[in-house]
Amino acid sequence: MTRASPQTSTPPKATRDALLEELLRAKPAGLTLDELAGRLGVTRTAVRQQVTALERDGLVVHVGSRPSGRRPSRTYGLTHQGLESFPRRYDLLSLNLFRAIRERVGDDTAEEVLMTMADDVAAEWLPYLVGLDPEARRAAVVTILDQLGYHAAVAPGGVGVAAVNCVFHNVANETRAVCRFDERLVSLLLGEPLGLTSCMADGESSCVFARLAEAQKGQGPP
Repeated sequence: MTRASPQTSTPPKATRDALLEELLRAKPAGLTLDELAGRLGVTRTAVRQQVTALERDGLVVHVGSRPSGRRPSRTYGLTHQGLESFPRRYDLLSLNLFRAIRERVGDDTAEEVLMTMADDVAAEWLPYLVGLDPEARRAAVVTILDQLGYHAAVAPGGVGVAAVNCVFHNVANETRAVCRFDERLVSLLLGEPLGLTSCMADGESSCVFARLAEAQKGQGPP
């Protein structure tokens, strides 16, 4: 019985993750397909398939070439999106930054800073929403929130939006001021005052931003 080559036994997901890590270590020069195959212990064909998929996903890009036996070999590196696919501790920074601001200026001023930040973020996107009808605007806002990491959708009933990822999860467990940041941001983007009718910080499955008349859920600790 023919035994499978060790080079074909690595699970695709493990190969993908290991490939990205090798490119992270090799930045900015990048690596060729043959170099990746040698480092990962898989076939060149397997590497080519993974690189093609990662290029399609926007994580990997051709960055240059390197002399080889017959003709230059392409080198591949990580895109900005590829770099961002690795774990980041932005939550740790944001939590400690908010604590430092609050200790120095107090709760009220710290929240004012957050509201100003919400205004600034909204101002970057509002030009793209000018002239849209309500339905198109909601759809556009969902797209914007997705880009900001909220994993949003139009809320049930077509009024407001729902988000299933809390981008300030650790901070929200300490202060709901960041929930009010979200409320202000979504309200500005949609062009109407909204409030939270469901909040993940309260154990709900999503944060739902709806018209203020419907937003009766408490905000939790200040």
